[in-house]
Amino acid sequence: MPNTPPELVLIVPVFNEEDAIVPVLEEWRAELARTVGEGRFQMLVVDDGSTDGTPARLAALAWPELRVHRHTNRGHGQSCLVGYIEAAATGAAYVFQIDSDGQCDPAWFAGVWALREKAASIYGRRRTRDDGIARWLISRVLRASLKVARRTRLNDTNVPYRLYRAPLAAAAARRIPADFNLANIAMALLLEPEGFLEVPIHFRDRMGGHPTVRLWGFVPKALRLHRDVYRLGH
Repeated sequence: MPNTPPELVLIVPVFNEEDAIVPVLEEWRAELARTVGEGRFQMLVVDDGSTDGTPARLAALAWPELRVHRHTNRGHGQSCLVGYIEAAATGAAYVFQIDSDGQCDPAWFAGVWALREKAASIYGRRRTRDDGIARWLISRVLRASLKVARRTRLNDTNVPYRLYRAPLAAAAARRIPADFNLANIAMALLLEPEGFLEVPIHFRDRMGGHPTVRLWGFVPKALRLHRDVYRLGH
């Protein structure tokens, strides 16, 4: 008999997170087994061309629910898009995306999962966070600028704690250009008309490594984002 499609695919884009990736996957595997159910989920790690020990750490995990997709470096957002499309191809009903650095606490997942039939998109909203004032400031500026530029009702368009209906996510991902840098923001904006809910979450500090975008590197990314968003809507 054919394999039953998973209820949920967890999407984890990763780039050079050798210290964090295994603990992150371990804690999420335990939470998904408890909340979604054994045998009802898969974990798709999209390795964005890691050059450290990340591929070896992943290769050492012999979990039947784990699959690794590896490609040359194309950025976090574009790796998420690959994940949405590949996850939907499994026949999964839902996709849930997190980051690989340990900031996404599985303690909040059950509350998100309980709302899955209430809206096409369920987002965590980072109400408190441990990763410093600079990251908080980036999120606040991004929120304010998108509310002005796009009149979005979303409060945390780039949060890496998002549950989508898989076919909708894959369809939206295919609409986003390959050179759109902050592609998860495009996902949120494109899917906003389908309806969404936001669930307050706490965002932890990283388990290791360093963020790929520092405060001083955010300005050019923000300018590029608004150019990309304008192009997305025209």
